[in-house]
Amino acid sequence: RIKELEDQLVGLQKQIDQPLRRRLPETRSAGTHKFDIAGHEGYLTIGLFEDGHPGEMFITMAKEGSTIGGLMDSVAALTSISLQYGVPLDALVRKFTHQRFEPSGFTKNPQIRRASSIIDYVFRWMGIQFIPGYLEKTTGDTSQQELDIPGLRQAEARHVNKPVVELPVSGGGDGESVESAAAHSHGRDGSAISQSVAHFMEDAPTCPTCGNVTVRNGACFKCLNCGESLGCS
Repeated sequence: RIKELEDQLVGLQKQIDQPLRRRLPETRSAGTHKFDIAGHEGYLTIGLFEDGHPGEMFITMAKEGSTIGGLMDSVAALTSISLQYGVPLDALVRKFTHQRFEPSGFTKNPQIRRASSIIDYVFRWMGIQFIPGYLEKTTGDTSQQELDIPGLRQAEARHVNKPVVELPVSGGGDGESVESAAAHSHGRDGSAISQSVAHFMEDAPTCPTCGNVTVRNGACFKCLNCGESLGCS
């Protein structure tokens, strides 16, 4: 009798150690979202559990049979299985956002003005829809006001109104050369600007006018070199 109880205990222990898959009901609620990334259209369908949490994903690209369509089907199937086995949506969103590959570009979604890939768009949209506070945490102020970057105005003023460097005394001496002094001053100002705007340059595209890296300005991007605005027109 004790042997039978031990065998039953071992069997129960094995069942506990096995992962549990939570399947969706035969009839479930779902929502479909149409997206457009640089002219590549697709449809994202999310199936929901009874409590409203996402449990499955379908990604259908407009061009059936394309390579990107097959890859999106595979990503959707893997995401669905992960959600049904209890993987937190927040972990998936953190892992797959900001993946950079083509197709990428501007979108028609005012909450996601630019996506670095289809995967980036899909999981950012999932975060906005199903993770409380995700939109406010990732986009910040979307009122298109000018960014208040600490130290930027002071650094620009020093760069424009920098004093004239004295020329070294002829015949050698301890004076600093014009080139080295100018390089030192430029490096100091440049590092101050870089540290000030580094937080706003994450996932920023290059300016189509001058080629400099832009910074985030609300929901859009702005070039600090020529003033070009991306995604706000």
